[in-house]
Amino acid sequence: MPKMLQATISCIQCRQPFRVSFQNVVDAKQDPQAKMRLLTGQLNLAQCPNCGAPNTMLTPLVYHDPAKELLITFVPMELNLSKEAQEKAIGDLVRGVTSELPQGAFKAYLLQPRQALTMQGLIDQVLQADGVTPEMMEAQRSRVRLIESLLEADDADLPTLIQQNDAQIDSQFMQTMTLLAQRMLQEGRQALAERLVMLQNQVVEESSFGQQLIERARVQEEVIQQVAEDVNALGETADRPDFLRLARQYADSEERLQALVGLVRPAFDYQFFQELQVVIGQAAADERPQLEALREKLLELTSLADQQARAALQDAATLLQALVNSENPQEVIEANLALIDVTFMQVLSANVQEAERRGDARMGERLKAIYNLVVTMLQANMPPELQFINEVLSAHSPDAARDLITRRIHEFDGELLGAIDAVEDQVADQNDPAMLERLSLLREAAAQALG
Repeated sequence: MPKMLQATISCIQCRQPFRVSFQNVVDAKQDPQAKMRLLTGQLNLAQCPNCGAPNTMLTPLVYHDPAKELLITFVPMELNLSKEAQEKAIGDLVRGVTSELPQGAFKAYLLQPRQALTMQGLIDQVLQADGVTPEMMEAQRSRVRLIESLLEADDADLPTLIQQNDAQIDSQFMQTMTLLAQRMLQEGRQALAERLVMLQNQVVEESSFGQQLIERARVQEEVIQQVAEDVNALGETADRPDFLRLARQYADSEERLQALVGLVRPAFDYQFFQELQVVIGQAAADERPQLEALREKLLELTSLADQQARAALQDAATLLQALVNSENPQEVIEANLALIDVTFMQVLSANVQEAERRGDARMGERLKAIYNLVVTMLQANMPPELQFINEVLSAHSPDAARDLITRRIHEFDGELLGAIDAVEDQVADQNDPAMLERLSLLREAAAQALG
């Protein structure tokens, strides 16, 4: 693994010196995350601890991808190195790369490294080696230019500007907006990230593609609800054969299969596919092709679900890092409330526990403060019914809970009963009799008050 180095730089904004970690060798095989940081503009990027400004450590750089026989060198012009100094710096880095190669791995391309004159030129060469054509890169730059023009536009002009560029707004455009918002958060530009998130929401509302997304989400929600009802009908003792029967019923509907896998992913484990293979082997000859197609589709969907779960964890970790580094985490939370879900809270809790395990009291307190702030803001943004339920569950005694119910139950309508049932379903498996008792008490009182 290429080594991380240390240096002291002066902030480009406040001029305060601070220590940074950086690397001058990116090996795509040994450290693929470093490659991703390079491609997304995050390589050797550090936030000033004094003013929060993003700073890039300028250093000679070597990029190596042995699988593609690619070796690229880059020396930032801002360093103003003489030709001899450049050659020495790059020569030392290349020798460091080749010295760590396994015996017999040295190839001719290592003797003639390519040269990049700019960081963007380096990124372009890496992308081209990955099969990204110049046309694809120009299309991406066009998306970024459109996003920048939308960010700079007056609010009153945005609807017209979105409509004028409706044909350019597609899934790749929306993905680019999301990636840019994440990068801004990592760079400490919370206000701009918040502006971009709000802009993305408006693009969804005003564009043809956004309306398609809304309709697709509505249909998906209906499918998920139908599948959830079928799963619940199986009962608490449902096992792999039950889910296989349900999957066979959904064999002609990829949407329902995908919803089923998403809802009960743990059921589709190695043993499930072993049992399915037995079923295929025992099936009549004319049934086997359909069962084999079902097996392949389920394998594909479980793999997709796992990839999405990993991506969600990475997104949660990125957001948490932005919060830890931010001088104003409340602003970051406000700009990203839609991204704070169960996965994020799990990642946050895991980091709190890890800090405690390491004995890192400073980080532990920082993470706990973020946790409390997130919970407070989530509660403030809850529907009134959920806020009331949370207050009842948080009461210091059963008598206090009863008093709260008596005083405030008249403030709510029939939606309170549905909210109570939803919360009860979520906590049913937590083995907390006291909480379930308060929920039962609340529901009984609500039902009586609402007639």
